[in-house]
Amino acid sequence: MYKTMYGFVWAFSKREQIMALVLTLISFPFLYFSFDLPKTIINRAIKDPSTATDTSVPVPNEIVDVVVFGYNLTDMFGFTMERLPYLFLLCGLFLMLVCINGMFKMRINTFAGVMAERLLRRLRYILIERTLRFPIPQFQKTSAGEVVTMVTAEVEPLGGFFGDAIVLPVYQGGMFLTVILFLFVQDPMMGIAATALVPLQGYIIPKMQRKINQLGKERVRHVRSLSNRVGEVVIGVQDVRVHNNTGFVLSDISRRLGQIFWVRLEIFQRKFFMKFVNNFINQMTPFLFYGIGGYLVLYGELSLGALVAALAAYKELAAPWKELLNWYQRLADSNIKYEQLIGQFEPDGMLDEALVANPPQDLPKLVGTVQATGVTWADEDGMRVIDNASFSIEAAQTVSITTASGTAKDVLAQLLGRILLPTSGSLVLGGHSVSTLHQAAAGARIGYVSGEASFFAGSIAENLLVGLNRLPPQAELDSKKTEKDRSSEIIEAIASGNSPYSHASDWVDYPSAGVATRVDLMGHTADLLNVVELEDDFYALGLRMTIDPKAEPELAEKMIQARGKIRALLDTRGMDDLVQPYDIDRFNTYASVAGNIIFGKPQTDEWQYENWATNPIIRALMTKHNLVDDFYEIGLRCAVLIVDLFKDLPPGHPFFDQYSFVSEDLLPELKLIARKSEQRAAGTELDAEERHIVLGLPFKLTLQRHRLGLIDEAMQKRLLAMRHDLRKSHPEVFEPGGGVEPYRDDTINQGLSVLDNILFGRIVHGRADALEKVSGVVREVSRDLGIERAILRTALNFQVGIGGGRLSSAQRQKLNLVRSILKNPDIMILADGLSNIDPAQRTRIAVNLSERMAGTTQIWIGTGEQEGIAYDRRFELKSGRISEISDTKRGAAVPLEQDRQATTGNGDDALNSEARSLRELPLFSNLDATKLKFLAFTSERLTYNPGEVLMRQGEDGEDAFVILKGAAEVVIESDGNEQVLFELGPNKLVGELALLCDSKRTATVRARERTTALRLNREVFSEMARQDSHFAFEMTRDLGRRLILTTSELNRARNQLVRNGD
Repeated sequence: MYKTMYGFVWAFSKREQIMALVLTLISFPFLYFSFDLPKTIINRAIKDPSTATDTSVPVPNEIVDVVVFGYNLTDMFGFTMERLPYLFLLCGLFLMLVCINGMFKMRINTFAGVMAERLLRRLRYILIERTLRFPIPQFQKTSAGEVVTMVTAEVEPLGGFFGDAIVLPVYQGGMFLTVILFLFVQDPMMGIAATALVPLQGYIIPKMQRKINQLGKERVRHVRSLSNRVGEVVIGVQDVRVHNNTGFVLSDISRRLGQIFWVRLEIFQRKFFMKFVNNFINQMTPFLFYGIGGYLVLYGELSLGALVAALAAYKELAAPWKELLNWYQRLADSNIKYEQLIGQFEPDGMLDEALVANPPQDLPKLVGTVQATGVTWADEDGMRVIDNASFSIEAAQTVSITTASGTAKDVLAQLLGRILLPTSGSLVLGGHSVSTLHQAAAGARIGYVSGEASFFAGSIAENLLVGLNRLPPQAELDSKKTEKDRSSEIIEAIASGNSPYSHASDWVDYPSAGVATRVDLMGHTADLLNVVELEDDFYALGLRMTIDPKAEPELAEKMIQARGKIRALLDTRGMDDLVQPYDIDRFNTYASVAGNIIFGKPQTDEWQYENWATNPIIRALMTKHNLVDDFYEIGLRCAVLIVDLFKDLPPGHPFFDQYSFVSEDLLPELKLIARKSEQRAAGTELDAEERHIVLGLPFKLTLQRHRLGLIDEAMQKRLLAMRHDLRKSHPEVFEPGGGVEPYRDDTINQGLSVLDNILFGRIVHGRADALEKVSGVVREVSRDLGIERAILRTALNFQVGIGGGRLSSAQRQKLNLVRSILKNPDIMILADGLSNIDPAQRTRIAVNLSERMAGTTQIWIGTGEQEGIAYDRRFELKSGRISEISDTKRGAAVPLEQDRQATTGNGDDALNSEARSLRELPLFSNLDATKLKFLAFTSERLTYNPGEVLMRQGEDGEDAFVILKGAAEVVIESDGNEQVLFELGPNKLVGELALLCDSKRTATVRARERTTALRLNREVFSEMARQDSHFAFEMTRDLGRRLILTTSELNRARNQLVRNGD
C-alpha cells in the first residue's frame, strides 16, 4: 500500500485529477469576466464615461458604442445600439456568466465527488482484501469490531478529503487569485487593500483554531472520565448508600462537572474571540475599499463602475479563502488518519498477494506424500508451539495425530491446511511447498474441518457451496470486450479497482464436485447428507419450507396426490384427530387470527398482517361486526402481557423470534402503551398511532401457540362470520393479483409450508407424539410417491441466520464436513471437527467418511483418537514435536530420527520451556501463549530432594504444583499409617483442587527422587478463571470428572462391602 495519502490519491486518480484541473483552469476566464461585466454595465450602459461628471439622467434611446468584455465592437464592426437594449444585452450576458460559472462549479464538485467515492471504494476494497490475507494470529489482537470500525467509520472522513486533495486548493486558490488579479487590474491600491490583511488572517486564525481543537479534545477526555465515574457509581450504588458516601461521591461528580464547565467556558471565550477577530479583519478590507476607492473616484482616478465591481468581487474573496483555511486543517488530520489506518493493515506475516491474486487456470493436484522437515511455528512472543517437527504421510493414508494441547492441535491442523505458514522448516504437500502454493490450489485441494465452523447469513445451499464458488463467470473474463458491452456496474467496479466479476453470476466449479449442472449438484449434496446422518433433520426441515408450484410442478402435483392418500391413512389408523384441517366453516386454532379471517395467505403489502389496523376493508368489516372495541381491549391486554413476559430479556435474545408474536423493535412502544393503559382511569389516552398498534396485536395471535385466553369460542364464531362476509362482499381480493391467495383443497398454496400443504391443515401439537406420528405417515407416503428426496432438497433453501444461529452446533459441524466433501479434496484434515456430536453418532459418521473418502489422504487430529477408523499410522504431538506410535507398543511414543536430533539443540529459555509444559496439561491447553507465559512467570520454580514434601495433608491449600522433572508420590496418612495412592511424573498437575475449592489438603505429596516443580500462584490462578471463560469451563469439567470418579469409587466400595457382607 502507498505510505502517504497523496501517493495513494495520485496513483489511482491521476487521469481524473488532470481532467479536473483542466476543467478548473478553463473556468477562471469566465469567472474573471463575471467580475468585469458589472463595471461595463455601470460605466457604459447606465452612465457613459464621457459624461462621468454630468449629473443628468441618461436617455434610454440614446445611441451608444457597444463594448463587451473590454472589446469595442463599434470600432471593430461599426454597429451601435440604443442604451436600453444595450443594458439588457449586458444583463443577459451577466446572467449567462452566472449560469456558466455555476455549471462549472457543479461539474467540478460532482466530478471531485465521484472521484472521491471511487477512491474511498478502492481503499475499503484494499483494506478488506488485506484483511483476508492477515495471519490468523492477528485476529487474536484485532477484533472483528475493530476491523469493521476501521473499514467503515474511520475511512469515511478520508473519502470526503480524497476529492478535495488536489482539486480544491487549485479551484478555490484559483478563484482567490482571480479576484485578486481583477482588483489589481482595476487599481493597484485596491489590490493592496484587498490583500494587506490576508497574511495576518492566515497566521492568526489557524493558530487560534488549533487551540480550540485541543480544548475540544480535552473536553471529550473529561466527559469520558465522568462517564466512567458515573458507571462505577451506578454499579456500586448499594455500597455508596451503605457507607453513607453520597456526599463525597457528589462532591467528586461536582468536581468533574466543573472541569467540563471551565473547559467549555474557555472554548466559548476563545471561539467567539476568534470570530470577533476574523470578522474585524474581514470588515477592515471594505473599510479600506470605501476609503481608498472613494478617494480615487472623487479625484477621477477610478470609475464608479470599477469601484462597484471591485466591491462585488471582494465579496467573492471570503468564500475561497475560508475554504482554503479549512482545507489546510483537514489536510493535516487526513494525513495522520491515513498513516494510522495503513499501519493497522500491514501486520507481519501477511500472506503474499501473489499467492492470492491471479490463480492459475490448471490448479495442481496435491496427491502424494505429506512431508514435514524441521517444521517450527512460533507465536509473536517467540514461543514454539510446533518445535522442529518432522514426519511423513504417504498418499491416501489415514493417520491419527493425538495431543493433549488444544493450541498445538489447532496450529498443526492449520499448518497442514495451509492456513498458517511455518516459521521455519519445510512442509510439502503432494510435491508442492506450502510456502509457494497458491491459495486457489490450497482451497480446492485441501479439505479442512475444525470444531468451529463459520456460516454466513444465507441459505444452507449458499453456505455449502462456499468451497466451490471459486470460478469467476467466464463471460466476465473476456478482456477483449469493450466498455460499451459492459454494464455500468462493472465499469464502476473497474474504475474503483474492485472485482469486475458479477456476484450474481454462477461461480460454482461443477467439475471439481463431479457434476455438470446445479440440479445435479443439489442432488449430490442431498446424497451426502446421509454420510453425516442429516437426512432426518433435513427432511423435517424441508417439510417446514415453502415451494413455488410453478418452479416445481412435478413436486406440486405429487403433493396434491399425497394429500388424499395421507387422509385415508390417518382415517384408517385412527389418527385423523391429530390434524386440524383447513375448513372454510371452521376456526383453525393452530392458525393466526388474521389467517383465519382471510383463510389464505397475503400476497401484497396492503394485506400483510402488520398493516391490517389501517386496511380500509378490514376496518370497515370490524366496525360492521362490532369488533373494534373488543379488539382494542384484547390488544391492550396483549400489550401488557407481552411487556410483562419479555421485559427482562436483553436485546437480540432469540426468545423474541421463537415465542413473541411482535417484533422486538416494537417493545419500547408497547411499554409506553402498557403504562398508559394502567393510567386510563386518570384520563390518559393513546394517540392514533398507538391505537393502530393495539388494534393490530390480536390479528397476530395463534390460540394454541400463545394460549393467552383472549379469543373465546364466541369470538371465534364472530371471526368466522367476518371471514364469510369478506369473501362475499369483496371477492376481488381473492382473485389472482387481488392481494390474498385463498386456501384451496385442489391446489398447492404457495404461502403454506410443504407439510401444511400436504395435510391441508395443521398438526394438533397439543396431542402427545402427534408430530412424530403424522410426520411418519407423511414420510411413508412421500417415499411411496418418490418425492422424499425432493422434499429433502427444499431444506437447502433454509436461511441459517447470522453466523448460522438458526442451526444447532452439531448441525453446523455436520454441514461443515459436507462442505469439504463436496470439493473432493486430495487431503482431508479433521481437527476435532465432530466434537459437538454425541460419541456413538460421531463414530458412525467417521466410518462413513472414511469409506466415502477412500483414496484421499485423511489426517485426524485431536485430543483423543477417533474410534471406528482403521488407521494406517498413528502419531503423538507432545512438547511441540511429533513422534510415531508403534503398533507393537500402543501408547509408547517412538521419536522419529529428526526429532531425536532436534532434542539436543533447543535454545528456548526457561520461561518458554515452562509455558510449553503448562500447555501439555488439559486444564491449560487452550490458553494463549501470553497467558501461559504470564502464569509461568508468576510461578515459582522449586527443586525438592527425595523425601521432601511439596504439600502436606490437612494444610490450607494455597498453591498448586506442576511436576517438570523427576517424580513424586501421593500419600494418604491415617492413624499414623501411610498409603501411597499413585505416583506423579513430569507434566502432571497436583493440588489444584485446593485452588478451586478453597479447602484443606486431602493428601500429602512428596518427592520420590530429585524433583523440579512449578508452584502456581493462587491469586493469578483465580484471576485467570474470572477473565477466561474457556479456562473456567475447563476447571468446571475437571471438577465434574473428579466428582464422577469419586462417585464411581464410592459405588465400587459400596458394592465391595455388600459382597463382603454377603
